[in-house]
Amino acid sequence: MSLELLAKQQPSVVTALYKYKNEVFKEGALTVKEKELIAVGISMLLKCDICLEVHAEEARKQGATVDELREAMMVAMYLAGPTAVVWSPIIDKVLSTSKGPKG
Repeated sequence: MSLELLAKQQPSVVTALYKYKNEVFKEGALTVKEKELIAVGISMLLKCDICLEVHAEEARKQGATVDELREAMMVAMYLAGPTAVVWSPIIDKVLSTSKGPKG
């Protein structure tokens, strides 16, 4: 089921999901950038292209450098093995994009 279909069929669920996301991804003991870098690593482990693109872009908006993104990905690779970083061409796009700050 897509998020779009779920939003049409049960908008209260999607509203609750976004409230939760907004609560999790606000400044706290960790910065928003740090949380997004964690999400990048988890996206790698889940092998979720959309998650990776969204969280990498958000991390860059928060000031993450290419070096920081690469290191987050390398942590994922350490935990899951090389398959955490060789499964998607999106990874190359994230690490070679010219948008945002670079490391």
